[in-house]
Amino acid sequence: MTMRDEDFGATLALSEADNGLWSPSMVVPASVCEPPDWQSLYEQAEARAEQERARADAAEARAEELLVAERTARSQAGSLKSILDKSRDKLKAAVEEIKEVRRTAKDALFYRSEAARLEKLLSEAGVDSRKRSPLTSLRMEVVRLRRDLRAAKAAKDTAAVRPPKTAPTRKADKDTIRALRRDVDSLTRENARLGKALERAREGKDELASLRKANARQGKKMEALRARNVELQARIARLQSTRSALSQALFGSKSEKQKKKGTGRKRGQQHGAPGHGRTPRPGLGEKKERRNPPKAARTCSCCGKPYVANGERSTSLVEIEVKAHIRRILRTRWRRGCNCASSPLEVTAPPPVRLFDNTPYGISVWTRFLFEHCACLRPLNRIADWMGDQGLAISPGTLADSIKRFVPLFDPLYAAILAHQNKAALRHADETGWRVQEYRRHGRSSRAWLWISVSADAVYYLIDPSRSAKVAKSLFGDTACTVYVVCDRYSAYRKLARELGGKVILCWCWAHQRRDFVRSVVGHARLSAWSDGWVERIAEIYRLNEERLEHYDPARALQRQMPAFDAAQAALKTAVERLFADAEAELAGLSGRSRKAKPLRRLLKHREGLCVFLDKPFVPMDNNVAERGLRCAVIRRRLSFGSNSEDGAKFTAIMHSVVGTLSMHGIDVLRWLEAWLTACAKNGGKPPDDLSPWLPWTMSEARKRKFTAPG
Repeated sequence: MTMRDEDFGATLALSEADNGLWSPSMVVPASVCEPPDWQSLYEQAEARAEQERARADAAEARAEELLVAERTARSQAGSLKSILDKSRDKLKAAVEEIKEVRRTAKDALFYRSEAARLEKLLSEAGVDSRKRSPLTSLRMEVVRLRRDLRAAKAAKDTAAVRPPKTAPTRKADKDTIRALRRDVDSLTRENARLGKALERAREGKDELASLRKANARQGKKMEALRARNVELQARIARLQSTRSALSQALFGSKSEKQKKKGTGRKRGQQHGAPGHGRTPRPGLGEKKERRNPPKAARTCSCCGKPYVANGERSTSLVEIEVKAHIRRILRTRWRRGCNCASSPLEVTAPPPVRLFDNTPYGISVWTRFLFEHCACLRPLNRIADWMGDQGLAISPGTLADSIKRFVPLFDPLYAAILAHQNKAALRHADETGWRVQEYRRHGRSSRAWLWISVSADAVYYLIDPSRSAKVAKSLFGDTACTVYVVCDRYSAYRKLARELGGKVILCWCWAHQRRDFVRSVVGHARLSAWSDGWVERIAEIYRLNEERLEHYDPARALQRQMPAFDAAQAALKTAVERLFADAEAELAGLSGRSRKAKPLRRLLKHREGLCVFLDKPFVPMDNNVAERGLRCAVIRRRLSFGSNSEDGAKFTAIMHSVVGTLSMHGIDVLRWLEAWLTACAKNGGKPPDDLSPWLPWTMSEARKRKFTAPG
């Protein structure tokens, strides 16, 4: 029987939210179906629109005020910066002036002492230097002494009594006087000549004395320059010896690598070697484009007849097109065509699943956000800018607020990774600094610590405000068997081993021991040869261990290895025992404050932990695995300055653990994230109950190939 709409009456209503099921509650009173008052509704809408326009005008005015305030603040900041630069220049000039005054004061003290010495000499000679210059006083004193001498001689001559002389006697006296005068004149001339010669000799003597003084001064300058040269050479040696430690602080352990001899082989593809060809990409989709030449080119220019099709040529190009778009899903509504009351009146397709309610973003947006932020280590602002370039305008605040929503989705995986690591027999451990800005609100420092635990097939991160053994116990306290922990010599690991008894065996890192010898050269260039000798001996132990591992079969016991392994094992043990014996002998002949004693004492103190690898070949010699695992976290810390909140810190630790574990197995993180978030969305915004299809060690091989296949 055919039913019409009028047969149902005006009291029947159906909403999409009822999912096509009819119930008596759908019956509404007839008063609800009365026609509305459109005029009043229009006036109300106009009033609301006017209010919205007023709010928009007020917001625009407020934005303009803030813009003017920002410009004013920037201008004031620029002027303050210029004033600060000028003040710095003035301070620098004042410091230089103070240095010059101090140098002048030192010279003035020297000249004052010299002037006091000369005053003493002049006072001893009876010369008053306050009336005239010392040279003039000395000359006047010499003239006075000569005048007194001549006066004394004249008085002596006049005092003698002379007898009267006769004429012949007078003539003879005159002749004698003339002869004496001639002799006096000749003596005067000779005296003048000798005086000039003496003056020249004195001048030469003075010049020689001045030359000797100048030579002495030059000799003193040369001695000072030689001493300065020796000091500069020593300083250069100290700086060169310090360079290794500074490079290590700036570039890490990369700067501690020894120079290796080149093999002579050029980099890149070798001439004559077969190439691998182009990489196949079977997973890429294909879009075909058909291009035909112009119609005029397909016609003969002589007779005008058209060309005939003769096959086709194919050209392939790999392209990438990333563009945000709106996925509009049209769900058709199907109305019942019968009058069966037991069936729903209308049916339609279910709405698409959403990861988070009340958000317009699909799973692909959240997948790309997690991949860029956690796998590519991009900050939130750059991710927002990149999404804006793809056409999706999204604020960094929206991305930041969504972080706490992801914590419950990945928390079960986080716990499963730690539970899996507790079954491992070998783990690496390390820690580095982190920042959690929320700690400042509680009146404490923002300093926190990022811990890492690495096993053969998983990596686990933990951010905690403490660096105590309590945190280390939370990482290794639930281990199911005896675990060998490769770590540095931090005291928290020693306390962990004491509290857990024999469940944790510490294996100290040889790279840290090697670093002690490298750093001992800082400021002591004379220890370079000694330090290089010990570094070479440690490198020899590394080489012997690599030769031993080439013949090691993990499936066999240590006593049932091949003869080549036994020979390499004996050589390695001999080298290690000789190294410790030489260290003991050398330390016995050193004083307690010797620069060489500290690395030798550390070497002997940690002998037990350093020698674990001898009887356990599966234990590595160093902790480089954990330090490489912290590298991505350190890069992220430098880009984002840590985490803003405790939720953000936990999110960082969880996502680094999940992404790091997936990367260790070669799983495509982007595809795995999309599949995981889709499963969470289908499960009502909660993680799936069964985690075995998602963990690499419980995942089936077929499913693992799905996530690891290229494309």
